[in-house]
Amino acid sequence: MPVTGEGAGAFPAVTIREMSPSDVSAVSSILRESAAASSWPKESILESARSGIAWVAERQGNVIGFLMGRSAADEFEILNLAIAKQHRRSGVATQLLLAMIVWLQKAGTRRAYLEVRASNEAAIALYVGHGFSQNGRRVRYYQNPAEDALVFSWDIPAAG
Repeated sequence: MPVTGEGAGAFPAVTIREMSPSDVSAVSSILRESAAASSWPKESILESARSGIAWVAERQGNVIGFLMGRSAADEFEILNLAIAKQHRRSGVATQLLLAMIVWLQKAGTRRAYLEVRASNEAAIALYVGHGFSQNGRRVRYYQNPAEDALVFSWDIPAAG
């Protein structure tokens, strides 16, 4: 079920919905302009879209961001999150995270994890601002350029 959020300031509202196979090209384009995000081939994006654990953000009919993850037992891992360059810092990532949280609570998920480039200050601030805590570091986890990953986790509150 799509979720529509209010626009921030001069930005039009955003709709969050499950990713579909028809979104692969748009997601791939966003990844190409997102150096801090993990680069994925279209086949992997398609697989994530088919899993049902991926969402896109739309503004005025255009895909402007996405969040992909995977679930195992009562845990969830955010695998990739990126926003189109011209739509960054407009609340889109927050709306994707909020939609994910609702889904995780309904699924009975207890903990979420993610890795983020140590230099990605904006992403780190986003995750910390939503309750994630750093609990590890993976040395030289990322390539091109080689960089450490910071590991974050979050205990998901029960729906209420």
